[in-house]
Formats: sequence, structure tokens, C-alpha cells
Amino acid sequence: MAGKVVVFGDVTARHEVEELLAQRHPEVRVESVGQSWELVERACAGECDVALILRGPIALHQQRIDAVASLRRHSFRGKILVQASFLTERYEASEAGADYVFDPDRQAVEQVVKAALFRPRAAADHPYLRYLLLGEWAEVQAYQDELPVPPPELLLVATSCHGDPDFYPRLAAYTTANPSLAAVLVEDGGSEEAEVAALSSGVQPYVVLAEEGLGKVEQLARTLLREAWLRKVSAA
Repeated sequence: MAGKVVVFGDVTARHEVEELLAQRHPEVRVESVGQSWELVERACAGECDVALILRGPIALHQQRIDAVASLRRHSFRGKILVQASFLTERYEASEAGADYVFDPDRQAVEQVVKAALFRPRAAADHPYLRYLLLGEWAEVQAYQDELPVPPPELLLVATSCHGDPDFYPRLAAYTTANPSLAAVLVEDGGSEEAEVAALSSGVQPYVVLAEEGLGKVEQLARTLLREAWLRKVSAA
């Protein structure tokens, strides 16, 4: 899984991380910087997937927190990882906008970085549902009546794309057989028979588009993709 990482920290720690990634994951491109403004500039200017802020002296804690906040202010689209050992540090990093905060004594940095490059797969049948996923941390694919194999981490299903009521028992069996899959069923029109079959399938979450709107679907998709990513990174 290739990708680009920008590492921020003192020179010794940065060098150690660069060596570890070069040895264990040579396909990952690594840049390192010693100033927070360089981190923001490098991360936001190019195609950077992960910004990694290394653990350092407690006296420089606020500098690291400010770096996280600055990445968010500049709309960094990748993932922000922060090393921190103390509870207060971890809380403040999360509040500032870090995607994942970890103790380097408990999780190996090279494994966390590798896992963080993982993009959950999302499959959506209707073009407007795929459009909702633009800009999300995900690999997006289309499907029609044949449910995707292997199953993605997130499946978005629009009733307007599946007028055959027999589709929905297959969908229910598919979700049951793949417990790691999150499926969102969107009632957005179609035949009354299909809508009844969709509701009867028991697939959840179930969103009635006319009542809850696209914002609800977008919120669910973003949350479920983030949860899939966090499961991967926390297990690294």
C-alpha cells in the first residue's frame, strides 16, 4: 500500500522513523521536517496522505497541538497521527483535530503509519451516492444488481436502483454473511413493492430520503468510513 507521509519531530526521532519505514515498508514515500510551519506547508501543498507528529519534550507540547490545529485550518485532507504518552496530551491532540493518537510504547510507529494509509472501500449503486463520497478517505466503486465481491467496508443502497423485491432478501443475507460490512439503505423512490421489501429486509441504517435528507446519508457514510479506518489503525 503506497502513500506519502510527512514526519514532524526532532532530528533523531525523525531519522529513526525514516529508517524503520524504509526497511519495513519501502513503498511508502517519507519526508521529514523539523518545523511546524514546514509540516503544514509540505502536507497541504502536495499529495500527502499522512502527517505524523512524533512524541517530544513536554515543553514543546503546545507546538505539536498547534501543528495539528494548523493542519485542520489549512484543510489538510489526509490523516493526522500524533504520538503521545500522557492522557492530557492525547486528549488535547484529539480535540485539536488529530485522527488518531497513540502511545509509541504500545504501538509500533511503522505499523500505525502503514495501517493509516488504508482507505476503506465504499460501494454505491446510484451516482448521487457516489458523488456524496467525493473527498472522503475511501476507495469508491460502483455496482448494480450484483453485490460486490469481495464485500467493501461500506455499501450504500438506493431503492430507486433496485425495483425487484427479490433483491432485498439477497441484500439481507449478504450483510449477515459479512459482519464487517456496514450497509446504509436509502429509500429514495421506486415501486411501492420494492420499498416494502426494502423496509422488511431489516437492513440498517434505513434512511427515508424525503424525510431525513442527503445530509443524513452523508453523515452516516462519513461516520462508518471513519469507524472502519479506526478499526484498522487501532489494531496495528
